[in-house]
Amino acid sequence: MNRSLLPDTAEFERMKQNLLTTVAALDVQRKRRHRITAISVAGALVLATTAGAIMIASAPQGQINYLMDCYGAADMNSLHGSSVYLPGNPEEKTPTPLAERIRLAVDMCGASWQVGTFADTESADGVYPVPALVTCQLPDRRLAVFPSQRPPEELCMSLGLTTPHD
Repeated sequence: MNRSLLPDTAEFERMKQNLLTTVAALDVQRKRRHRITAISVAGALVLATTAGAIMIASAPQGQINYLMDCYGAADMNSLHGSSVYLPGNPEEKTPTPLAERIRLAVDMCGASWQVGTFADTESADGVYPVPALVTCQLPDRRLAVFPSQRPPEELCMSLGLTTPHD
């Protein structure tokens, strides 16, 4: 074997140091890119979350007054639909009293149950039973009505909602 083709110890150490320096520099660059990416993604998430929260928190008063969701089960992922109370003014700026909003929501949801919207069997006379209905408040302050025997405080809390309040 020809010893002149192999690096001597000093040359080997120099090559090793150059390699380690290059790897360290590349590692620093990679970490910097990852940090910048992570900060950008986190910033975008904060911005999107804030925008979403503002949109949820700022439902127009007309929607708060006259729009409600009726659910087919005591579950946020169950079959549900939105109803508008008629004659409601979606441009309304004055809050409708809470007791009236709850009454309207329960009446509208009860009517949906009565015509079979949430029925899983046929009715001979086309009229379906209306279960006990509980009203909760969605994050955007609109009302949601669920079939349940549980008290509102208990049901709403279990769904991650609040009991209706002004």
